[in-house]
Order: sequence, then C-alpha cells, then structure tokens
Amino acid sequence: MSKQTFIENMDQAFMRTRPNAMSSYGVTASSSLQASLIGSRIIEEGGNVVDAAIATSAALCVTQNNLCGLGGDLFALIRINGKSIMDYNGSGRAAKSATIQYYEELGLKSIPQRGELSAITVPGIVHAWGIIHKNHGTMEFSDLLRPALKLAKGGFPITHNYSKSVEVSAPHLEEYGWGKIFKPNGRFLEPGAIFKQPDLATTLGDLISEGPDAFYSGHLLDRIFKGLRNPGTLFEENDFKQHKTTVETPLKTNYRGYDIYETNPNSQGATVLLWLNLLSELQENRKSSDEREKFLEIIHAGLIAYEERSKFIADPAFQKLPKNFTDISYARELLAGNSMRYDNRNVSDPGDTTYFTIAGKDGNSVSIIQSNYMGFGSGIVPSGTGFVLQNRGCYFSLEKDHHNSLQPGKRTFHTLCAAMAEKDGDFQFSLGTMGGDIQPQIHVQLIRSLIDGDLDPQLSVDAPRWAFPGTIYEKPGKLLAEVPLYDKLKNYDLHGLTIMPLEHHSSQTGHAQITFKTKDGVVIGGSDPRGDGVAIPVLKIST
Repeated sequence: MSKQTFIENMDQAFMRTRPNAMSSYGVTASSSLQASLIGSRIIEEGGNVVDAAIATSAALCVTQNNLCGLGGDLFALIRINGKSIMDYNGSGRAAKSATIQYYEELGLKSIPQRGELSAITVPGIVHAWGIIHKNHGTMEFSDLLRPALKLAKGGFPITHNYSKSVEVSAPHLEEYGWGKIFKPNGRFLEPGAIFKQPDLATTLGDLISEGPDAFYSGHLLDRIFKGLRNPGTLFEENDFKQHKTTVETPLKTNYRGYDIYETNPNSQGATVLLWLNLLSELQENRKSSDEREKFLEIIHAGLIAYEERSKFIADPAFQKLPKNFTDISYARELLAGNSMRYDNRNVSDPGDTTYFTIAGKDGNSVSIIQSNYMGFGSGIVPSGTGFVLQNRGCYFSLEKDHHNSLQPGKRTFHTLCAAMAEKDGDFQFSLGTMGGDIQPQIHVQLIRSLIDGDLDPQLSVDAPRWAFPGTIYEKPGKLLAEVPLYDKLKNYDLHGLTIMPLEHHSSQTGHAQITFKTKDGVVIGGSDPRGDGVAIPVLKIST
C-alpha cells in the first residue's frame, strides 16, 4: 500500500507538524528538549547509545519528574554491537509487609491512589541504570549523570505542560509535603520560570560519587529512610537491598516480514504482539476491501487482545504467560467462533509516563520507558532527597483470587511497554509512548503507519489517533477519536463502544517517539506534537 493510499483510506487529512530529525550518526527522540540534546551530545563525545540512554534517562528525571523520576520504574529494550536484543525490566516489587490483610484491617476495599497507603513499590530505575551500564556502557557512570545534576542545580525553563501538571496535581498532593518542592514559596510554577531543585541535585551528587548501588544499600539508602517520617509506606530497607533488575530475551512476533519485539510481563507489551497476530489472521482471511470493515477488524482484534491481557498478564514469578500467547496459533484459536460485544463502562486511565528512543548509525538502539505512574506518583518525598516515590502499587487488586492481587515481593501489572523492530536481522525502528493502559493501542497504530502505510516517523506520530481507555479490571466502553478522524468514525458501530471526539493532537492519545534507520543507513527521528518532545540529530563535524 502506498503512503498516499494509506492516508486516504484512513481519512487522515493532516499536515506534518515538523521535519524529521535526520543524521548519518544517530538521533535522540524524547519528550524533553534538554534530555534529547544531552543524549545526542553524549554520542558526539564518543559514547554509545547506552551511555546516551543513561544520560537521557537521568535528565528526564529532572525535567519531567512529573512523569518519571528516581522514585519510579524503567523498562528497556537494548540492541547493541550486533548482539540480540535484550529486555531490561527495572520495575519494583511490593514490600514484604504489603499484604491484603493489612488493607482489610484498615477497612479498605481498594488501595488508595496517593499517600503512604498507595502500596508504594521499590523504585527500580536507578538499579536498572547500574545493570545496563555494567553490561553495555563505555563512559564513566558518574559522567553520564553530570548533565542531569547541572539541570537540577542550575535549573531549567518550565514548559506549559509541566506547569499545568503541577496545577492539576496540587489538590491531591499538597498534604504530603510535595508542594515544598513543586510549589516553591507557595506559588505555582509559571511557564518559562526557571525551576531549580537543590535536594535532587544533592541526591544525584550522591549517585555520582557513590554509584547506583548507594540507592539500594549505601549512604543514600540511609538518607532515604531517614527522610521517610511516616512508617505507613510499608517497605523497609531490606526491600531495597533485595531488589533486582530482570534481564531477559524480549517477546516477539512477525508482522508482514518485520520481527516486532516487546517487553516481557509484568509489562503489557505482549498485548501488542497478540493484536498484530490477530490482524495478520484477519488480513489473511479478509474477503472485503471495504475500509469500514478493515477498521472494525482493527478494533475487534484490539478488544480481544485486551480481554486476554486482563486474564493473563501479571508478574510472571506468580503467573506465567501462556506459552503460545505470542504465536499465530493462539490468535487463530481466539478468532475461531469469536463474536464479542462489550458493555459500556466508565473507565479511568490515569497513567503518566515518558518514553524515549535513541538509534545510531550501526543499528544500535535503545527503546526506553520510565514512569512514576500517576503524575508525580504517590506524592511522598523522602525529606531532603528531592524525588517523589511512585504509586505504581495502587494498580494491585485486593481480591485474593485475582492474578494481579497484592502480594509481598510481587510486581504489579505494568502499563509500561517499549517496542523495537528488525527485518532480515537488521534494525528498522524503535517506538513507544506514554498513555497508561492505551499504550498497546498507540504501538499498533504507529507500527501500522510505518509498515502498512510506509509513513516516515514524524508523519506517523503526527497522524490523528484513536483510543479505547480500559484497565484490566474493566471492559472498554468508549472509543476516543481525534478530529478529523472522529468525523469518519462517528457513524460506525464499533462493537458497542460509544464514539467520542477529541481535539486534534490530544494528550489523551499519548506522547510518542520513533527512531528509524533507512536502507542507506540514515537515522530518522520523529517526536510527538502532543507533548514537549523533540528529536535531536547527532552532529559530528570533521576537523
């Protein structure tokens, strides 16, 4: 299918918001200008994509700590030095004292979303940096964190999106001491204001001088727990000391000749692969070329994939994913006699996250997503550390028989997922997005744009999107569609989903980034106009 035909068939009359970033050396695409600049600068200084990724990730913990931070988690796919793609799971586990019985004795039927009782899990991001650096880094770890330290100490200009995030979060978080950092002098941070974070700079300084292990067993760990004045956070020092990053081979499937890789459970990435397999089967057996029927197939396959997601994806140490979940045979069995209709439900989808990708000229690439979960996480800041602890644990269920039930030492179902693609063994693209539970939906739309539509990275992220919000506890009840796509879909009967309009380039459909390598070896990057992102090319000038 040609590029123009793909656009016309989807009725996506849209304009390119900006040019692709292009380089013969590499591109960093993130949701922060400063972070993207730092990532590409590291490569210019002789670092590899992993060095650049650690520096970018740390910078995002300063410039987008409304979405991620030292108190949160990270998932990464890494392709480097011609070796197989590796999957790094840097998500944290529930405290040993976090039990369903504890909440039942408090008279709670669900886990609170904020504060000490939000089942705060151990932050995994710093440990993941250490393992990734040990396995693949070439520069000194301390040098990779210095740019982030400078941003925290010297400050950076607040964006409109960051300013709005502080304003929206304040009513939920000010009671936890969060406002001392994010509302300095009791005032909201206006767009363009310089935001300095001296406590966070001190913490980054400790990581620079002592290394990432200090966060889990050293001086910094002592400082974190001394800063936790309220014992209601449940976890203890041993929960940090026993934390481990999981390193595995990623899940994959083949879609139209491309090997698509996704992060393993407890990430929801397997949902994407099942969905693509369902589409492959439907395309194979399609008898009609009607565009309405094609779109109904996409939604139908997505609803089936989400139904399976809600049954099986969890911490694999407690529940294994079915062995053939990402095989075409599993999709074929699901489609046999399947005719679903969905009851309308009211579903909230509050996840806040940031994604970035870096690709180099030799096919080396990283695809990384990190998060505090909801904006600014739990709101709990260990005094003097400058970072907020995540509230990812509030996604756990208090139902004992649920596969995502709260249990000590367990990782919750995680909305974070990251993707990468190869063709005939060569790197093709990396992509991902923020967006909580809708992330697989954006992955599928972007993958189809790149493969089925032959669109370039920037056009792919610029295109109008749709989403059906839905957690693993509730069935989707509505489909949100950006204008002008809504005008095409509003008269469709989409399996009982209520179709609702969104403004063009709405944040409710995620903030995505893509890096892509052409046949000629040029690296191209695209960044989402829905967020603050930008793709920055690596520039090397011969002297």
